[in-house]
Amino acid sequence: MLAHDEHSEPADVDDRALAAAAAAGDRVAFETLIRRHGPALHRYARRMTRDDAAVQDIVQETFVAAWRQIDRFRGDSSPRTWLFAICARKVVDSHRIKRAVPLDDRLLDPADPSKMSDPFAAASNTEFLGALENALTELPPRQRAVWTLREVEELTFPQIATILSLSPDGARGHHHRARATLQQRLQRWR
Repeated sequence: MLAHDEHSEPADVDDRALAAAAAAGDRVAFETLIRRHGPALHRYARRMTRDDAAVQDIVQETFVAAWRQIDRFRGDSSPRTWLFAICARKVVDSHRIKRAVPLDDRLLDPADPSKMSDPFAAASNTEFLGALENALTELPPRQRAVWTLREVEELTFPQIATILSLSPDGARGHHHRARATLQQRLQRWR
């Protein structure tokens, strides 16, 4: 188990060490993994389903499943990729993949004064994000998932392939088709 002191989080401990400690029963190490990766899993689940209650359930079920399976984590992928794979399965299991939800602050940061000081730019950004959101809802779920994991969560194609049970080339293909469709539908902003 990792040594914890009451004033510090093991921020300097890498995810693999945290996963190993969690597998040995260290709840603090697992809680650190939750804090590190929970927001990204939440964003992903929100992108894949509109139902806020389902999003919360998906993320919670992801962490419950991860805790139950942590002793079987072999380290073939990173803990982040492993958690995304569990989350992707929970999304599919929810049978609620209908439409995407509004884009979150990862794509437009209202705290950035350069983006909001110009009313025209703010209105244009809002209009663009609305159009992007609509275009994303029209993508097939697998393309939307690949696009979100690549463009919003900044995962690699091999990581995405692991998460969605695809080959890396399959993930690239879905991403390429999603980008082509989005470029066509968002041509006005080019």
